Amino acid sequence: MIPVLLEHGVDAELLLREVGLSTRTFDHPDNVVPFAALCRALRLAVERTGLTDIGIRAGMRADLRSLGILGYFVANSETVGRGLHALREFLHVHDQGAAPFLLEEDGIAMLGYEVLDPGIAGAEQMTFGALAIAANVLRTLCGPRFELRAVTFSFQNPVDSSLFRKFFKAPVRFNAERSALAFDAHWLQERIKGADPYIREILDAKLKDTVAMRGESFEARIRRVVRTLLATGRCSEEDAARAFGMSRRSLARRLRTSGSSFRTVVDGARFDAARTLLESSQVAIVEVAARLGYADSSTFARAFRRWSGTSPALWRRGSRST
Repeated sequence: MIPVLLEHGVDAELLLREVGLSTRTFDHPDNVVPFAALCRALRLAVERTGLTDIGIRAGMRADLRSLGILGYFVANSETVGRGLHALREFLHVHDQGAAPFLLEEDGIAMLGYEVLDPGIAGAEQMTFGALAIAANVLRTLCGPRFELRAVTFSFQNPVDSSLFRKFFKAPVRFNAERSALAFDAHWLQERIKGADPYIREILDAKLKDTVAMRGESFEARIRRVVRTLLATGRCSEEDAARAFGMSRRSLARRLRTSGSSFRTVVDGARFDAARTLLESSQVAIVEVAARLGYADSSTFARAFRRWSGTSPALWRRGSRST
C-alpha cells in the first residue's frame, strides 16, 4: 500500500499514524499488522487518493515473499494443494481478522477469503488485495500455464473495475455469495518445483512455535474454523471436530467448559456472515440463505430475526441509510 500512496502524492507516514500504525510496521514481512487498523488505513487511502480499487493495486505487487516464513513454507510444500492447506492453516499468524478457505467441487477448486467481523471499514479493499496476493501465489506455485477460471467478490463493485479483469485475466463478478478465486482442481496435485522437504520441516516447526507463542484462544480458533467451514458449505460438528483433531464428544465438552456450544458458535458465525453479505453487497436474500446452509429464505429470516430482532431486508435497508 505504501508505494501506491507515495505514487499518488499521499504522505504514507501521516496516514498510517492516524490509524495507530507506522511505515516501520511494514519493514519486515513477519511483523503482525493489526487487521482493523490496516482496514481503516485502506479506507483512508481510498479517500485520499480517490482510488476505489486501491486494495488490488496494493495486493498485485505482493507475492509469497510478502508472507514471510509462511510464504517460504508454502513454496516448499510438496504439492500446490498442500501448500494452500498450509496457507489456510497458518494465515492467522499474519492475518487474524479473516479466514481463508479451500473448496473443491465438480473439478473446480476455490480459494477464498472471509472477513470475520461484519461491517468493518475497508474490508472490501482488504479482500481485493488478499485475492490479488492469492492469485500471485497460485501463479508462482503452478507456473506460466496456470489460469484462473473466475473471480468473485461478496462486495459491491468499485467505480472502475477494469484493473480487476486485466490483472486476474478471468471473468470477475461482484455482489457474489463469496470472495474467491476459481481454478481447475487438477492444479492442486501439481508438484511444486524446487520444494525442499528439509526446509519445509524446519519452517513447519517454526510456524507451530509462533502459533504456540502467540497463544490464540480456543474461542478464537473455533470461530475462525466455523467461518471457514460455513464458506465451504460443510459445517457439521463432525467437520469442526476433525479440524481440531478431536472427537465430536471432546469438542462438545471443550465448548461446554468455555460456556458455549457448537450451535451457539455456528449461530454467531452465521449472523456475522449474514451481516457482511447484507451490508456490503446486493446478494439476494434467498442466496444469502443458501450460502449459510438454510433450506429456504423463510427459515433464514426467522433465524435472523431471532439474532437481531428484525428481518434481513430491514437490516439491509438500515445499514444502507447509516
